[in-house]
Amino acid sequence: MGLFDSFLGKDRAFSDLKRYVGDFEVVEVRDQNGRVRKKARYTGVWTVLRDAGAGTRAKLFAAAAAAFVLMGIYFWLLLLTHAGSGSLLVMAPLLAGLFPGLYLIFGVLSLPFGGQPMRRDQYMRSFIRASRSAAAIDAFVLAGLLLSFVYRAVRKDWLFLPEDWRFIAGCAAVLLLSTGVILILRGIDLTEKENGAYEAKPV
Repeated sequence: MGLFDSFLGKDRAFSDLKRYVGDFEVVEVRDQNGRVRKKARYTGVWTVLRDAGAGTRAKLFAAAAAAFVLMGIYFWLLLLTHAGSGSLLVMAPLLAGLFPGLYLIFGVLSLPFGGQPMRRDQYMRSFIRASRSAAAIDAFVLAGLLLSFVYRAVRKDWLFLPEDWRFIAGCAAVLLLSTGVILILRGIDLTEKENGAYEAKPV
């Protein structure tokens, strides 16, 4: 199935790349059986690493590692028993943060670890998705942490047990790691190349 099958009038699901339809042109290609297929060829600009050396690759791997460690701590936070763990007020924002957490993982896995050029949709699904997801995680975790103090204030319970300190430390670690992902990705120098700079194979 070609990228723009639905766009061409066929009864197929339209790819989610339709938002980038202006970056593609429809071309006819022959498959291995000699049949003519309609596919999409990229015509937009390419986003590339200005320096694809070891230093930049190390930053990309560091961002990915931070994202995976972050999500490990995040799942641990959800399973941790603490003063606010039975309160929907505290847990709702933390549970909501799972969605940007999953997008964060998808984003860092799409980073150009091999230094390959990225189409606009690939850039949006890697650098931009990962950065925005990390920022959303920051917001949800900070909300959960602050609401845990609101919960304590309402109950007039200011006795902090070891598991409560672990919860606070875990939230702080997630905030630091997600902010670190944002800063690492923003510190990677990118540039744009015209379409003819790279071969755009039909997809």
